[in-house]
Amino acid sequence: MAANGRLPASDLRAIPGGRLHKDVANSWLRLRQHIGSKAGVWICPTSARTAYRTYEEQVYFWNLYTSGRGALAARPGTSNHGWGTTVDVPTPTMARLINQHGAEHGWQKRWSDAPSEWWHFRYTPGQDRHKGQPAKPRPTGRRSLQPDERRQRDRLVNARAKAKRHGGWNKVPKAHQQAIAAKKWLKARRGGIERAAKRNGWERRNRRERHRYIGHLIGGGK
Repeated sequence: MAANGRLPASDLRAIPGGRLHKDVANSWLRLRQHIGSKAGVWICPTSARTAYRTYEEQVYFWNLYTSGRGALAARPGTSNHGWGTTVDVPTPTMARLINQHGAEHGWQKRWSDAPSEWWHFRYTPGQDRHKGQPAKPRPTGRRSLQPDERRQRDRLVNARAKAKRHGGWNKVPKAHQQAIAAKKWLKARRGGIERAAKRNGWERRNRRERHRYIGHLIGGGK
């Protein structure tokens, strides 16, 4: 049997922002898709070391804790991170959404460990009503966008369709102005996604898919 913090690669599966035990990852990805489709927020670990954590990484956090320079950490070899069953999330919003939607998927703060840490969630398989179901693929196209991005996308697409029906932009000046405004907004948002990704990664909030789709969207037509 593999030891805590020393799981073989065959027992692990990548998630956006880290890795988890493959059975746990499947549940996390299902919950991530569910929350993303409901709220437009794509849950993720704070860093690659706050999902599955190797023994050596746990030693690092333990040393910080015992020296008084870090947050509470379990003794190496005893952390739930070392089993690939636990995720620390970066924002209270993500924690709130997991508590709101996660119970039927096996994720909930009220039955996790570390009750003082709002960011810390441990998977409980006995509570997972969807256990064994495959994770849905990550959203692409319009489905990957956040609600305000979808509104601007629809505004641009509808204006283009109207111009096509009426024989060109000169026939629909109001739609033309709407298209220009929507495209300008989307271009600015795409730049914002790039800046955010440089700060803390492309995997958060479905940034890569959003960036790619918005680029395709504003690249054609007015």
